[in-house]
Amino acid sequence: MRDRHNPYDHEPTDAEWVKSPFSADDNGSCVVIARFDNGDVWVGDDKNPSRPHLAFDQAEWTAFIQAIEARDPRFTA
Repeated sequence: MRDRHNPYDHEPTDAEWVKSPFSADDNGSCVVIARFDNGDVWVGDDKNPSRPHLAFDQAEWTAFIQAIEARDPRFTA
């Protein structure tokens, strides 16, 4: 049995954190994303960087984005 890949297994300095273009500086909804060379993605909160981030492997992130693009009501406002 293969060990499951751990998307948390990265150094934070190995990726460039970018702010979502849909986040506004003045309303407290700041989301940042870090992408790694292997496709893993971290999601964080730039107004509270000490807060734990969420980590997704490439398949999980793709599934999440596809649900949003399909306007699945469970993932959209």
